[in-house]
Amino acid sequence: MSSKQFELLKVKQDDLVVGKPTPYKICDSDGQELVEKGTLIQSDMYKKLLEQVGYFSKEIRKIKLAHFPKHKKVKQPFVFKGRVNPFAEFDDLCVQLETLFNEMEFSRIQPEGRVERKVYDIAAHIQGLVNYDADALMGAVHLSDRFEYHVHHPMQIAILTELILERLQVTQDVRISTLAAALTSNLAMNPYQKALNQQKTPLTDQQRKLVNNHPLLSARQLEEAGVENELWLQLVEQHHEKLDGSGYPMQLEGEEIRREALILALADVYSAMITPRVYRGPIKLTESLRDLFTQRGSKFDDKLTRLFINELGLYPPGIYVRLENGELAVVVGRTSDFKVPMVASIRKSDGNMHSSPRRHSTKEPGFAVKYVCDPTERVRVDPSQLWGFEALRVNIKVDLSSVDEFMRGLR
Repeated sequence: MSSKQFELLKVKQDDLVVGKPTPYKICDSDGQELVEKGTLIQSDMYKKLLEQVGYFSKEIRKIKLAHFPKHKKVKQPFVFKGRVNPFAEFDDLCVQLETLFNEMEFSRIQPEGRVERKVYDIAAHIQGLVNYDADALMGAVHLSDRFEYHVHHPMQIAILTELILERLQVTQDVRISTLAAALTSNLAMNPYQKALNQQKTPLTDQQRKLVNNHPLLSARQLEEAGVENELWLQLVEQHHEKLDGSGYPMQLEGEEIRREALILALADVYSAMITPRVYRGPIKLTESLRDLFTQRGSKFDDKLTRLFINELGLYPPGIYVRLENGELAVVVGRTSDFKVPMVASIRKSDGNMHSSPRRHSTKEPGFAVKYVCDPTERVRVDPSQLWGFEALRVNIKVDLSSVDEFMRGLR
């Protein structure tokens, strides 16, 4: 059975009636046909067997435009009043996302509208931070390591995706829906993510099936949590699809895949490559960009891939580089010339640390980038100092109202 335009759902008890034909084609969990549509159900035993092992295909969502339910307003990007520390704000959003994930894992029954509101709120704050200082947010993508992969990874995807959507001047209803999908696309994997990241052996058949089906399972979990935005759900389902049909779970091809899903796929792959695993370190930046570039036009959209790489630049903020004068530095800003970023030197050529980071343009004599550093050359630094932000965020406070709201919903 071709699954290019369908998802598999479990056969329901009331769907089959003894003495009557099957209302649809029945498959196993891998999509292999078991029974043709119209096959007569001859006995109770046969009916029970099909109910136990059978699945049927349902046409996937086809959405031409993003839309919110009429009773809901489109969430707008957050606007910061006064100076803030983007890195502290980033950490705070990670805590909020981690808290929401824990709540959803603890209980599938959520107060009405809570999941949508919290995800939209985090997404709108990401938009506000990208607007406030995009280079600092890209620095957080490459430098932050305080949170588990299942939290940090979707935050990385959302930031990178927002940069591309902003460049494409996508409307806010589509942008906020896409960021919501970025933050929740791996929801079904969360309980297993840490163990899989630490696993050194190949995936078992059962693990592979979970990985292949997690986009559909995540979308279903969001629906159960009250998410009504169809575009959000569709993008979650499609975020691992590839242009050539080699993706999963539905092996969609070409125009069957939403453009926003293709952007999510680019951000997802890049984030995964630059993140270390137990069985390997992070893949070197140049290799990561080269892999994406060589797959353009086949697995990834050519124009989107070029735009994605151009937005990152040859030396994205947060990347460690060795300068011609021998100093170790971190890229802190992009310029109109992708070959000459702004950097902050942190270690002298003799190996001693600077008392504080020293900002330079790589146009200055001796400060040109010699090469991108191997992960072994990095040293731990405070990103806030590299960008010159104050150590504490402005007006930071712990908001316990969401916890109270969640607990009341469980009573």
